[in-house]
Amino acid sequence: METLVTSLSDYELERGKPMPSTVHAFIQGNLVYELKDRYRKEFTILPEINLNLPGGRPTVPDLAVYSRFEVDVRHDIIYRTDAPLITIEILSPRQNLQDLIEKTDQYFAAGVQSCWIVIPGLKAIAVYHQPGTYDFFTEASALKDRNLPIELPVSTVFG
Repeated sequence: METLVTSLSDYELERGKPMPSTVHAFIQGNLVYELKDRYRKEFTILPEINLNLPGGRPTVPDLAVYSRFEVDVRHDIIYRTDAPLITIEILSPRQNLQDLIEKTDQYFAAGVQSCWIVIPGLKAIAVYHQPGTYDFFTEASALKDRNLPIELPVSTVFG
């Protein structure tokens, strides 16, 4: 059953970003699976992690990719202050693409090496390797991150 929401939810007010949709959740799950399946020995993949990075406002990327580290499940961290290697943002139906593009500047200023913006309606991913400069990958291609040793077929993200 579909529901149309016209006012901001508590989630949106608290996190400062639109509530994820079915497509958003599906793509996020696929990305987590594909990245963990291919790179779990090299990287730690964290969905919906609270970041409080130097020089910016707190943010919650859809996915953050760090160099591999062991998570101590007995001692939790609410806000990470260390920059991930990659941030991944998935465009939601009620979200402005320009807002996500501007977020990449904040991420790069904090030390993030690569920023991905997933655009579901186009079945495409823009991979920013520096502020304002990106490679655009469509469903028929393989994503190759210029700054990190990560490759994956774009079709697995949307299929």
